[in-house]
Amino acid sequence: MKGSLIKQHRKFKNLTLEELASGICSVSYLSKIEHDIINASDEIYRLLGERLNIKLTDINEEFDEKIHNALLEWNQAAQMRDFPLMDELYEDCKASLEDNQNIELVNLYQIIEVRHIMTKERKPIDEKKLKEIRTTYEDATNEYKFFFHKIVGVHHLFLGELPQALQHFNDTEKLMKKLPFDEGEVYLHLALTYSKSRAYVESNHYAFRALDLYKSTLHYSRMVDSYIIIAINYNSLGALQIAEDYLLKVLKIAKYHLPIHETRRIYHNLGSNYINQEKYEQAYYYLQKAYDIETKETPFKAGTIYLLALASFHNGEKQLCEEYIQQGENIAVENNYLKYKHKFYILKYMLNEKTLNEEFIKKLEDTIIPDFRRLNEYKDYKEFTEMLGNLFYEKRMYKKAAMYYKESNNYRDTQKKDLL
Repeated sequence: MKGSLIKQHRKFKNLTLEELASGICSVSYLSKIEHDIINASDEIYRLLGERLNIKLTDINEEFDEKIHNALLEWNQAAQMRDFPLMDELYEDCKASLEDNQNIELVNLYQIIEVRHIMTKERKPIDEKKLKEIRTTYEDATNEYKFFFHKIVGVHHLFLGELPQALQHFNDTEKLMKKLPFDEGEVYLHLALTYSKSRAYVESNHYAFRALDLYKSTLHYSRMVDSYIIIAINYNSLGALQIAEDYLLKVLKIAKYHLPIHETRRIYHNLGSNYINQEKYEQAYYYLQKAYDIETKETPFKAGTIYLLALASFHNGEKQLCEEYIQQGENIAVENNYLKYKHKFYILKYMLNEKTLNEEFIKKLEDTIIPDFRRLNEYKDYKEFTEMLGNLFYEKRMYKKAAMYYKESNNYRDTQKKDLL
């Protein structure tokens, strides 16, 4: 097993066989070492270890079931988003592997560490780590590949790369059937990705599967995640009352079992639902409750502020709407949230009744709508494509109006084509 460890670290450091073997042994001899065909002398292992900056002599290579279970427990803590337990298990596993260099355990530690960092920092994998885990994939076990596809799928989801995310999550599900796992998180990731892709039937299929597993383990936070995806899907399908029923149901769970930041998400989505139902006063009530709860998730905060501005606009409260637009624009610009830069820009023109201005129509047509499609924001893409059709109709440019009406009506086909 030392051979696999040597090969892996040689690739991490971008060394060729010739470069690593130079001055230590022949290239053919090193190749046999890497393929575990022969065992080298302690001196050769020492020299190779020094060049790779790893320990290769007097090490334990036995598969330790206790360490393996600790690694899986660490992964479970990451799924639960239990940060103190994650940190504790991270230190325990790190210490355990100082005296054990079993390649399966080392690789599993490597991939779960990436998950640990992503969960805590809520951002994609850095390029160096991504290269390392891809290098390990070639000779890895199915267990490693399962975690790899799940984690890289989340990486692509962070980047808004839905086709790539979906491919990895589908591979995760296939691998899970070969392993003694049945993780609700796999189904939840599929549900979320399909929902973002506007494939609502597929999304609800997986959301209900995730929900069944989370109910059996009383994982309330993830139950809420599943319910919210289901509600969003019904909302997007126009089944607004069904969506409302699910959100009110999950609000009861939140009252007794969830921290306040989880309740914030429910308030936000109820507000969105009531805007779709054109119940703007109720929408404003729940959105204000969401707004009053502090969150470090600035995209989420920007979204709540946008909905508050929209509800204020429909309630005829111009000054309040202007205040929310200003606040939201500041967050969008500060964090470079292109989606919200565009949405606050549009709402400002709506508020000032200037949407027929040539500069607005040109930016909507040439920049904003293409950006929404590129960002996979298909709900916004449909809404503002239809808006552009209405504007061209008002200007008696009927051919262009018809073109954008057609595109708006075909938006589900558009997203399917892009996804596939």
